[in-house]
Amino acid sequence: RADDSAATEKTSVSHTTNQLAKMIVYNDLASGDQVLSDSYPQVPLKFNGETIEGITMVQAKMVNKELGDINIGANASAEEADEGTDDASKMVNNIVDGETGFGYEGPMTISKAEFAVMYKGWCKKVKDAIVAKGDKPKPFMTSAQAFLPVLNAEFKNFEIYQTKSFNAFVIGWWDDEANTVGAPKFLYFTHGMSAEKY
Repeated sequence: RADDSAATEKTSVSHTTNQLAKMIVYNDLASGDQVLSDSYPQVPLKFNGETIEGITMVQAKMVNKELGDINIGANASAEEADEGTDDASKMVNNIVDGETGFGYEGPMTISKAEFAVMYKGWCKKVKDAIVAKGDKPKPFMTSAQAFLPVLNAEFKNFEIYQTKSFNAFVIGWWDDEANTVGAPKFLYFTHGMSAEKY
């Protein structure tokens, strides 16, 4: 029925592309990988009391992911099979996980110097992608430059994840609030992403 279909579409909050939903998914410009959607609340990055323009934060959280029926009875007979199964679940990061989130890989083992090289290369790829679209890269480059003091001061509290293609990264930041929640905040460059409606 048309009314039921509309109601289902309005109430869906899943970001997965195989479900109908009215939402925006953000793709990393350097890799094309999906990294975020508008179903996650975003707030501007603040550091030392100042807002860093063009960078947004999303607080991740640990969620319970159902794994379905898992056979816990070894060598059970057919008659006993039903009694030997149980619903299993595990706690996952709602942004990192491939089913509840975007399938980030990591965190990586990487030094600040190594990440600086990765960061520089990524910035160049994003800049080139922006220029290729016919847009001006200055807003992105300004944000990328403004982020350097944060990187230098807080790298010890960063976790670096790679996106699905391994051609881009996402930074997880364990600040005081994240430590209280038990999951990092993820940082995103707003000018380094493209928006796609679903």
